Amino acid sequence: MPLFRTLIFLFCALALMAQDTPQEDAAQASTSTEDYSGPAILSRGEVPAVQAPLPVAFRPYVGLSAIYDTGLVPVGVSSTGSIPTTALYGVELNLGAYMYHVWKHTTLALDYRGDVRDYSTSYWDSTDQFLSLILKHEPTKRVTITLRAQAGVYSNNYFLSSALGNTDTNYLQLPQYDIYDNRVEFGGFSADLTYKLTRRLSFNVGGEGDIVRRQSSALFGMTGGVARGDLEYRISRHSTVGADFRYTYYDYTQAFGNSIVESVGADYSTQFSPHVQLSARVGGARVSSQSLTAVNLSPALAALLGETTSVQAAYQQSYVPDVEVRLSDTFRRALFSLSYTDQVIPGNGIYLTSRNDSFGGNFSYTGVRHWNFGVNGTYGRMTTLVQTIGAYTAYGAGVGITRDLGKGLHFVIRADGRHYDLASGALFASNEYRTSVGITFSPGDLPLVLW
Repeated sequence: MPLFRTLIFLFCALALMAQDTPQEDAAQASTSTEDYSGPAILSRGEVPAVQAPLPVAFRPYVGLSAIYDTGLVPVGVSSTGSIPTTALYGVELNLGAYMYHVWKHTTLALDYRGDVRDYSTSYWDSTDQFLSLILKHEPTKRVTITLRAQAGVYSNNYFLSSALGNTDTNYLQLPQYDIYDNRVEFGGFSADLTYKLTRRLSFNVGGEGDIVRRQSSALFGMTGGVARGDLEYRISRHSTVGADFRYTYYDYTQAFGNSIVESVGADYSTQFSPHVQLSARVGGARVSSQSLTAVNLSPALAALLGETTSVQAAYQQSYVPDVEVRLSDTFRRALFSLSYTDQVIPGNGIYLTSRNDSFGGNFSYTGVRHWNFGVNGTYGRMTTLVQTIGAYTAYGAGVGITRDLGKGLHFVIRADGRHYDLASGALFASNEYRTSVGITFSPGDLPLVLW
């Protein structure tokens, strides 16, 4: 009930703000776009795909779909000692809203997405909820304050990869690459201050805190923090170069140990055209970790204690790349983006501090009247920097179509698939598939966009 009342309050507040948007705010939004200080800078959490003016100020949706999921993996083993998988059908209620509002010196964007599932087996009934907020305020022409907050809960491990679209999971340390379908609660908050020393030169300082908790006591949780800063110089109307530094700390529940990541990088952003942007960050990181490790005892100690091995605290240090590249092509009715990352992440509940090497791409098109077509694909390989277990590999793809039926109704059909394994399948391998067909109500002039 508290969650239901919160959602009702949120929807009412967003509706009032959307109705109260005067025409001059649209003009201010246009002016803000014309005065935009340059292409997206990754070290500041700017996503190239969202720099273009958005077509709507407020768009809610609610939908009901028939779903079929295969490859659901619980935290546990079968009577034979193997990891079981489950295939189920059911119904899913989806609801959410996106809103942005522009004042003279402030911009606010909110994104809420949620669903409730009822499966043929009640054990798997669950809900996913996600709320994201970005607030930008310019108290003076030289100063910009940016606040970001994200929080949520999910039970199926495909939720983040399929539902969040262009949300930057690396800027705030959101969960990634979960193996088990287990309840996960997460939250993150960051604050940044950008100061323009001149029309071309600016610096940014900021920090954040993150928390991840998993329902199963067999899985690791994480508490982390980041301090960062950068110096950026706009070399031309469409290009920016700079350098940045990040200090990151991870601490884990259910395990002894922590990690400190110190990273430096060179930044480059350019805008090839009003629609095409390239943003890159290339650098390296030093990772210092404390953990427990097994050691062999000497024959004398083994004979005395009756044990051949023991556990002791260990300190490890490694140097890894820190790279992120994004290319986006944004039109009024189409969006295409590609991304590549090779960075340190806090793990997935089984893996602790790890190196993540991943590719991703998506395309969404609304150029055909009444229709939206979307396709996406991902590939990731995660290798732990602390434990002695094989690499975790995951790749998948999804495709979806929406048809505007009129009066705010949309027909939605979607299919997603994912494969993941540990140690190239020697330890564990699984395939997950999901299909859904349903009707969604979302008032607006454009077809409902899937990504």
